[in-house]
Amino acid sequence: MSTNKSYLPLENSPEWGKLARDYPDASQAQLEIWARELGYVSVHNFTAAMRRRRGIERTIPMPALSDRIAEMPVVELPPIKLREYKAKKTRRGDEEIAVLQGGDGHAGKITKSFDEDVYLKRMETMFDSTMTIVTLHRHMYPINTLQIVVLGDNVQGENPFQGSKVGSIRMGVRDQIAKLALPAWVKLICSLKQEFAQVIFDGFPGNHGHDRLAPETSRADLSLYDLIDAKVGTKKGITVNIHEASGEIIEIGGFRFYCFHGDEVPCQQGVPHFALAKKLKAWFIQFGGFNYALGAHFHKRIIDEIASQFEYAMSSTLLSDDDWAIKKLGISSSPSQNIFGVHPHIGMSWRYKMIVDRDFLMRKLPDVYGVK
Repeated sequence: MSTNKSYLPLENSPEWGKLARDYPDASQAQLEIWARELGYVSVHNFTAAMRRRRGIERTIPMPALSDRIAEMPVVELPPIKLREYKAKKTRRGDEEIAVLQGGDGHAGKITKSFDEDVYLKRMETMFDSTMTIVTLHRHMYPINTLQIVVLGDNVQGENPFQGSKVGSIRMGVRDQIAKLALPAWVKLICSLKQEFAQVIFDGFPGNHGHDRLAPETSRADLSLYDLIDAKVGTKKGITVNIHEASGEIIEIGGFRFYCFHGDEVPCQQGVPHFALAKKLKAWFIQFGGFNYALGAHFHKRIIDEIASQFEYAMSSTLLSDDDWAIKKLGISSSPSQNIFGVHPHIGMSWRYKMIVDRDFLMRKLPDVYGVK
């Protein structure tokens, strides 16, 4: 079987002849084997390629969507027992706070390179990337506190006017929260807590679930944050802060951070920068000044400075091949999140674009990684 990433065998090859002959009546287990060998992220993507690119349909139809959702295991979150973190003593440098800036996970969204399996894998990779960077900096100074700032749109929702049309989501918002986002975030927070003395989670709502007709409280993120708080908010060393307003000031290491989602910023001709700068200046006056601003929504990593008063950082997304970003901004989103440090005297001291998918990075830089 060919091992070319995300490509079907050539039509005149023996591999294709065997695949075309056996595919219509193949079992679900065999479909999973073929999808994996050919480099597809899911059986759904593989069968879609067979149908669209080669015109071959299944004799045995795939299970109905409602049946597939019903068969998905409901993740039973067991009682959590956390190992106590013991900080290593060091005399080097002042203690800093590590900050994970995340958002726009869009659990439940389907693209040609993103589904529920990819979402869960990228959430797991966030832990590895966080600890790789923090471990590097711990050689220079202690880092005992991690503050997680999540800026909304953790789930895709089911509003067709927000991109949740037939074929673009696997399940409704309730299952997106209960089966995907909640277990993924609880696992990430608890895993990180065992590597830090204190983990602080600040959750801000995005726009999915809320529109012109739905009230502010219908934002899907608020339901997710309530469940996260109920599950881990009482654990020693874990603090969950739920922010219902679209933008609020929080304090990190003695510095003022204005945190917002970003859907209130208009985007004209694919460029949000001018409107974003204007909004931030107005918010700076309204809230009595701040040192930094953190946002999301545009699925694009942006870091800039507004005069000499403050800096802002927009995080990207966990999505890839996102049709919304292509239509709105004219770009294909690159999956990543942000991580940075806060020094008690100088503020933001270091920052990185956090890798959430190493396979995506290898495809993006094939010459560097020797990928053909």
